[in-house]
Amino acid sequence: MNKMPYYNQCSMKKWEHILMYFLFGILISGIVYLFYHIVPVSVVIGFLTAVYVEKMYAESTVKKRKKTLRLQFKDFLGSMSVAVRAGNVEIYAVKSALDDLRLSYSSKADIVLEVENMILQYDKGGIPLKELFEDFADRSELEDIHSFAAVYSVIEGKSDRFGDILTQTEEIIRDKIEIEQEIETTITSAKSETMVMLIMPIVIVVAMSGMGSGLLDSLFTTAAGHLSATVALIIFAVSYILAVKSSDIEV
Repeated sequence: MNKMPYYNQCSMKKWEHILMYFLFGILISGIVYLFYHIVPVSVVIGFLTAVYVEKMYAESTVKKRKKTLRLQFKDFLGSMSVAVRAGNVEIYAVKSALDDLRLSYSSKADIVLEVENMILQYDKGGIPLKELFEDFADRSELEDIHSFAAVYSVIEGKSDRFGDILTQTEEIIRDKIEIEQEIETTITSAKSETMVMLIMPIVIVVAMSGMGSGLLDSLFTTAAGHLSATVALIIFAVSYILAVKSSDIEV
């Protein structure tokens, strides 16, 4: 079987990790400098924190890829369901679905590559479709694909109601995804407001520093000021982490 990706593993290349680390390090160092006005401290804190932030970013790319794959798989099931109802047997329904997917997605889209691999392994290697779907489900670690693979392994070649069962499965998965999308839509404004509130302290500090009237001298030059800045940065960091975590929705 061709080497296909495991979707719980980050697809970023090493140079991309390094680039993002330095970008986050510079950005965070700049933010910290606004509160301390001490370059060495800002750089050390910035690049140490960037290790964790880059890790969060890498994890977010994994989640985004899996979410995209899930939506693509929904389209695949829809196209396959139409083909089966039109009288095509399973493998020809998969091939018909691939033609539809190529109209909607690029040749590098994960679902296109996955379906192409299934057809190749079926035609050239004689591997049953149920094994190919199970392998895809195991690598994706997506509940919807696992559910479909389990249903398909039971009914493959054993039921004349395959088209009806496939349609029902596709409808269940589609409804589940639509519910999740509705929930995401309802909280979009709240997420935007949260991000604005997180940015406001930085804007205020920049504005007050730009006034040049010494309003923040005590913040930058006294022990009490540094302590206050540290507490403020901790609150800012915790708030950001909570905001990011709360945006993850599972239905």
